[in-house]
Amino acid sequence: MFIIDELEKKIQKHELAFQELLIKTDSLNEQVDDLLGELKVSPEQLTAYIENKENFSEENWQIIVEQRQALDEKLKTELANIRNPLKNKKTYSERIVPQHWLFVR
Repeated sequence: MFIIDELEKKIQKHELAFQELLIKTDSLNEQVDDLLGELKVSPEQLTAYIENKENFSEENWQIIVEQRQALDEKLKTELANIRNPLKNKKTYSERIVPQHWLFVR
């Protein structure tokens, strides 16, 4: 029971962190929308501009490529490190061994 309660607390903690991330994501999306509105461009136009090597100097283009690779690697490692709480709960429940003996006086 103690392990299950501890696991439930961890799940609640992760759900709270997830909700906080959703709020931060919504805030960032609003900021991006405001920026795009100020620049009067669409996300597709901005993406097309950034992906065109001719719009940047060679030095700036290398920085953009390096930053993109770093972000891709970070995303891959973070996605690989996500734990499945239901799988953990199942694993913990399988570890609990019921008593196989009877108390005899």
